Amino acid sequence: MPHDKNDKHDKTPAEVLAELMNVPFPNAAYLDAMRRVFAMQKRMLDDFQGNLDKWFERRREGAEATIAMLNEVHGERDNEKRAEAWQRWVSGTMARIMDDVQTQFDVMSKITGQLAENGEVKLPVDLKERPLNGKSGAHALPKKPTAARAKPTTPRDVPSTH
Repeated sequence: MPHDKNDKHDKTPAEVLAELMNVPFPNAAYLDAMRRVFAMQKRMLDDFQGNLDKWFERRREGAEATIAMLNEVHGERDNEKRAEAWQRWVSGTMARIMDDVQTQFDVMSKITGQLAENGEVKLPVDLKERPLNGKSGAHALPKKPTAARAKPTTPRDVPSTH
């Protein structure tokens, strides 16, 4: 049974914009829809900007920590102090990587949280009808049987590696 796309909440942003292109003059519905589209776009851009700002700050901290560690170990003859400087640097690096991972996890949680309802991600109807890789099983090429390869059985049949 085809999915009814009359509900404005079931339409993709591309479908909404395509419909709005056919509106002869801006009306209240058009303006309201455009306001929603651009409000969503602004919110997404603000989120991306904030995440990128944090990412660049962590990269700056990493560069500064690397320079500090190199200065600390340069000329230091005490191997224990060199090892401590290295360990501080590694610990800071790992903490920044974990912050990167946490930021990405938070972004994905937010996105999937917005898509999910009752614990299930809402897939567009056309995605439910075909695999996510875009290939249809009806058009798949059959696999050709492979001929059994004869293995060399005598030393003279084995190619030389010299």
